[in-house]
Amino acid sequence: MTAPEALPIVIVGGGHNGLIAAALLAKAGLRTLVLERGDRVGGCAATSTIAPGFRSPALAHRAAIDPMVMRALDLERHGLRIAKGDARLCAPTLEGRALTLWNENARAAGEVATFSARDAGQYPRFLESVAAVSRVLRPLMADAPPDIQNPRATDLLSVLRTTRTFRGLGRTNAYRLLRWMAMPAADLIHEWFESEPLCGALAAEGVLGSFLGPRSPGSAAVLLLRGAGEGQPVAPGWMVQGGLGALSEALAAAAREAGAHIRVGADVRRIAIASGSATGVVLDSGEEVSARLVVSNLDPRHTLLGLVDPVHLPAPFVHGIRNIRMRGTLSKVNYAVAAVPRFGGLSTLEAIGQARALSGCVRLCRDLTAMERAFDAAKYGRFSEEPWIELTIPSIGDPDLAPAHQHVVSAYVQFTPYELRGTTWDVERERLGDLVTRTIDAYAPGFERSVLARQVVTPLDLERTYGLTGGQIFQGEIALDQWLVARPLFGWARYRTPIRNLFLCGVGTHPGTGLDGRSGALAAREIIKAAM
Repeated sequence: MTAPEALPIVIVGGGHNGLIAAALLAKAGLRTLVLERGDRVGGCAATSTIAPGFRSPALAHRAAIDPMVMRALDLERHGLRIAKGDARLCAPTLEGRALTLWNENARAAGEVATFSARDAGQYPRFLESVAAVSRVLRPLMADAPPDIQNPRATDLLSVLRTTRTFRGLGRTNAYRLLRWMAMPAADLIHEWFESEPLCGALAAEGVLGSFLGPRSPGSAAVLLLRGAGEGQPVAPGWMVQGGLGALSEALAAAAREAGAHIRVGADVRRIAIASGSATGVVLDSGEEVSARLVVSNLDPRHTLLGLVDPVHLPAPFVHGIRNIRMRGTLSKVNYAVAAVPRFGGLSTLEAIGQARALSGCVRLCRDLTAMERAFDAAKYGRFSEEPWIELTIPSIGDPDLAPAHQHVVSAYVQFTPYELRGTTWDVERERLGDLVTRTIDAYAPGFERSVLARQVVTPLDLERTYGLTGGQIFQGEIALDQWLVARPLFGWARYRTPIRNLFLCGVGTHPGTGLDGRSGALAAREIIKAAM
């Protein structure tokens, strides 16, 4: 093997998957260099200053790094401190009530009973079924997809294990898994429950970040895949003490300790290719960096149709990459506020009770019909006047993020399409911010008056500033035809590309389920095999 010191591995992009891959490759003894175009690493896992003294998650507001990755990189020793609240989700209503789904299932069922006694009886059984089917889905996301065209012995063993787990579900849950994966999330939820806001709060898990409405076929699959890691239909992950950027700092520290090098302000212009093999990268400055292996943490389209000249790729592959669905639908509004929002239904609780109820995520949507209509608007290049919003208040669990008695609020806004009809995001940015502020105020009267500063991030900003093609946060929509052996393309799900020595490690590869680090870890495993 050529000495790694002479020809290092170069990773393009210092997002969380790139950093995880770098750390694991370096731990395996492979000299690794990470090139990040920004002035700091982290990508979507970053902290921004909204106003003096107010620090908010810039994009993603929660994380769920795989526990195996956390142990392998010893992230706690590198300063990572996570905070898990008492609640998974709080869903206030416009009528002044609120449903809180606590981590303790019996307590959550008690809350559901205040809306429907029937639903309260169904809730534990629903959780049991979701946990059961997650036992089949979770192993699929914890390993590289099987190579259908050239299966290995390990692939066959993996298929056999999955088959055995599936048979162990029993007839009822096995049948449910087969049905549920193709269903609309709304249909799945309505088979079990009748009350709002429970139906809307649960079905929303199937649309976050996707160009799908709650009544779109396949949205139930997104719900199940996103929740499989925790075996829960609502899996919001956890917050990071010090802001989400502290996660990136811990990952960078682990990578550096393992021997990886990280350069910021290094914008890669193109990947150098000779005789069908990647040989390094060329920076925007003109500097050439030679490498035996090149690994891209950027999305597949940006990598293979932007950094690579398509002339080096087979025409069918180019066609497939161009047709990956990458329609961004998510915007972000970050707030500095003078006081914690006072949501109806929680106002009778003492301060500590409110803080516990708001320690997970807060979902604001009138009902499933409003959610579906918001999706309808996005289909035609508009955003709804009644948007679906998920927010967190990270300063509740980490007071150092804001001045005393003040807070930061981090809000996702779903169904804001990347392409607007008849206008642009540069024109509509502040109108969106005003709309989101008014919407939150409708659920938490007085919120608008409490806003001290805000920061609006549109899908176009996600592309221009963070390199997410089409503003797609998952680097390609999560869907049945873009998952497992078909992520990013059928026949190319093992992190390789048609160009020798060029690999992918971003969330656009399997499993692609968000800020969990599995894509980077699984890619590193395959790259180590190739390098050794």
